[in-house]
Amino acid sequence: MATITKQLKTNGELSYRAQVRVKRGGKIIFSEARSFPKEKLARDWAARLELDLKGHGAIEKRKMGKATVGMLIGRYVEELDPAGKIGRTKGYVLDSLLARPIAEKEALTLDAADVIQHCRDRQEEGAGPATVLHDVSYLKSVLEHAKRVWSMPVSGQAIDEAMGTLHQLKLIGKSRARDRRPTGDELQRIFTWLESRQSSHNSIIPHVDLVRFAISSGMRAAEIERLRWDDLDEEKRLILVRQRKDPKHKVFNDQWVPLLGEAWDIVQAQPRDAELIFPYNIRSVTAAWQRACNDLGIHDLRFHDLRHEGISRLFEAGLSIQEVAMVSGHRSWNNLKRYTQLRPESLHDKFGAPLSPTVVRIEPERPEQDGCYAGEWSCRQDVLDAFGLRPKDIGGISILFAAFFTDTKVFVVFKEEQELFEVESDGEMIWLPEATTINSLRHRLKTGRLGRHGKQNLFADELLQVLIRQTQE
Repeated sequence: MATITKQLKTNGELSYRAQVRVKRGGKIIFSEARSFPKEKLARDWAARLELDLKGHGAIEKRKMGKATVGMLIGRYVEELDPAGKIGRTKGYVLDSLLARPIAEKEALTLDAADVIQHCRDRQEEGAGPATVLHDVSYLKSVLEHAKRVWSMPVSGQAIDEAMGTLHQLKLIGKSRARDRRPTGDELQRIFTWLESRQSSHNSIIPHVDLVRFAISSGMRAAEIERLRWDDLDEEKRLILVRQRKDPKHKVFNDQWVPLLGEAWDIVQAQPRDAELIFPYNIRSVTAAWQRACNDLGIHDLRFHDLRHEGISRLFEAGLSIQEVAMVSGHRSWNNLKRYTQLRPESLHDKFGAPLSPTVVRIEPERPEQDGCYAGEWSCRQDVLDAFGLRPKDIGGISILFAAFFTDTKVFVVFKEEQELFEVESDGEMIWLPEATTINSLRHRLKTGRLGRHGKQNLFADELLQVLIRQTQE
């Protein structure tokens, strides 16, 4: 509703102030005013504005004004960073975006062409497809947040429209799994370099301890930086690792982790005069690591590769998948595999001897029939092969039911120490057990949420019979 108010200026001239307000639910959600020398001009302006505001999303667009992409990024970081909801990598990428031309674009008019041009510029600077993908992914998260949380008329549609072209031009892509592990000689040379630096620069940072801890704990640099004395369980030799990286649990993903072997000894050797166990800027640690590699001529070895090294050592020591996952924090064997670069020669350690000309005949393991199998599985060994598991990985469990239908459903129910667990996915071989109950399974079977695909009964009847037998035992 527009109102026109006559006003007398200090010089004696008349002016006409037009004000347009919009109310919803008894509250003013929009208000804009402007003064004109003539009443007709004021009424014409108010009429045009009222007409414009009737369009879909017009009020939100008007309120937003000429907000730039950079302004949205700044507000996003200011709002979420103090709450610990922006990780180190994401924070670095968003800071980088603020210094680029795309940050000066009006968020309201951002289109696919702008996104593609940004990615072209990044490629010319030398950024790889995976790095550029981080740019567009995190930019989209900012735009979607602005839409959902701040009710701004923006979205990630421009990025969605650009994705096909970006893939086609190979401007974006997934990162390649690394298999780089340091050799014993490389580590010794780096330790010598770091020890020399510590003594000559009077450094308070125990660089060698931090490198050794990164290997023995398998933790990420950012996780090491957050470790607190208050979170250390001396009796059980556990440490609470806060905000562990997980794509499905971005916040509050805290995990108790065992400190094995040297990791425990290194922690115990640290002075207890601060809240943090390692009260140092982790960027200084990783920078020193990189300088050591550069000075020593060691190529393509990153600080994060120490996590690869540590996890691989755990497997080479004979730990099972579940045991390694308790240290590394991985929730999926598929994800864990990319960090596990085992050295083939380490397998000889399991036989207690080096290479031998003696031929050892190993009899094939007979399939163990300990449950009901459906689809393409007929025995326990089929399950092991499909998930890439070893017999020792599931040695203490009893499979009650297992079914596999290509590209449709993977489902396993097993017992471990009288507790029931299930593994379920739509065709993906990811061994990620979750606790369940007979009543829960029966309810899902009866309501058609389990064991059925479309109009086809895949395994509902068979699984129901297994559960009935379990209740009778």
